[in-house]
Amino acid sequence: MSIRFDFVMHWLWAIVWALLAISGFSMVGAKYGWLLDFDYGTADYIHRISAAIFVLLTFISMFYEVFRNIRNDTSKLAWFIFGRSGYQLFTFITTLILIITGALIWICNEFDMGAVGFALLIHEYISYIALASVIWHIYKKCHALIWPKKKAIEEKVRL
Repeated sequence: MSIRFDFVMHWLWAIVWALLAISGFSMVGAKYGWLLDFDYGTADYIHRISAAIFVLLTFISMFYEVFRNIRNDTSKLAWFIFGRSGYQLFTFITTLILIITGALIWICNEFDMGAVGFALLIHEYISYIALASVIWHIYKKCHALIWPKKKAIEEKVRL
């Protein structure tokens, strides 16, 4: 049994995204601090390490997509993170916004507080949108979790 590249990338990216969401939302303040027992140092450390892995996985995915375009590969990768339309394009755009604002927060932390404040605002609100979209994504894709026999029986009942 061979494991497909797009499947592995999808689940690695999902795990890292979950770590980023938990650590990031726990740093927002007292509202979500309970996620990591109000330990903001640990949340910051987890968030930075996860962010570095997230950026690495994102660039690997982007280079793979460019490589596919160079080869004129038009096959649909069902589990791939980025794509040319729909939810995959939305994921690509929100990912780039999160990476750019996260880099601004990380790099400009001691230099330009106006830029950091603006980047924090955008980063936080895009994170809420991304969380809502992940919940929507899981809801829309839950049909993949239905056993094939049960799905076939349900289709026969509808007829």
